[in-house]
Amino acid sequence: MRPRLGSGQGLGPGLGFALAVGLATAVDADTALDCRELETIFAAVTGYSLTLPPAPNVAAWCVADDAVLRAEGGPLITVDRLQLAGTGVDGNPDSLSLDIKGLRVMPELRDRSMDPRLREALRLQSLDMSLTLRKAAGLDGLELRAGVIALSGGTEVRVEADLAGAGFAAESLPLSLLTALDLEWRTDGRLLRPLLEALGEGLQADATGDEAMAAARRGLVAVIGNLPEDALTGDTAKELAALVNDLPQGRGRMLLTLDAEGGIGAARLAVAALSDDPTGRAALARLFAGTTLSLDWQAGVGP
Repeated sequence: MRPRLGSGQGLGPGLGFALAVGLATAVDADTALDCRELETIFAAVTGYSLTLPPAPNVAAWCVADDAVLRAEGGPLITVDRLQLAGTGVDGNPDSLSLDIKGLRVMPELRDRSMDPRLREALRLQSLDMSLTLRKAAGLDGLELRAGVIALSGGTEVRVEADLAGAGFAAESLPLSLLTALDLEWRTDGRLLRPLLEALGEGLQADATGDEAMAAARRGLVAVIGNLPEDALTGDTAKELAALVNDLPQGRGRMLLTLDAEGGIGAARLAVAALSDDPTGRAALARLFAGTTLSLDWQAGVGP
């Protein structure tokens, strides 16, 4: 089923929490998963271990305060409050609702694989998040609904998506196909500068600061110019160019809709990445074959 985000009137953690609570409180007691089952499912989906109370302690939710999430090879994650609810039979989930307040990622200081500016940006940020994953009706896959992410720095994202072939296990996600996506992104521009600098330094040797950002913008403009015209609807190409032109100070709201009947998955991405020119016309034409993309950028509309 094609996702729809609704009116788009303001995001923020309150909206996500209200949506997730509405889903959780409607759970039939006969199909509600217990906290131990939810622990197992959470670990299977995310790879992170979690300790929940033995029984739901806030309505249908299993709630953990001041939680610490750990995964082998992954950064340490702390959460002020994490709430889980779900439905299923014998531990086999049909739906999973998650609400998080005050999530912080603690990158390993000795990890040199991450740009230090990005590491610092992560260290200073916290986020609130809500989402529901549920089995797609009559289809082999999952629907992501009511996805809301609000960063303390001012960035807000709302997302809904359809994933064919996905299940409630981390190993199934790389094999899944994205067939539909609705995304709303609001930014005040403060987090974009380190991302753009890191991208530009990778594109142009010895570039730093403003020069690196200029290189990143040139690279993004080139990619936009190579996107297949039949995949872009309306004024999407112009809107993309306007968004890139506003970087990194860009404050605004982006609305993106993608329909991919055949689905975009890891195999398509790998073919594009391994081609002689991963962002060239031929590679992007294969990547977006059978896909339509619509984008609207509204400058000056902040969180």
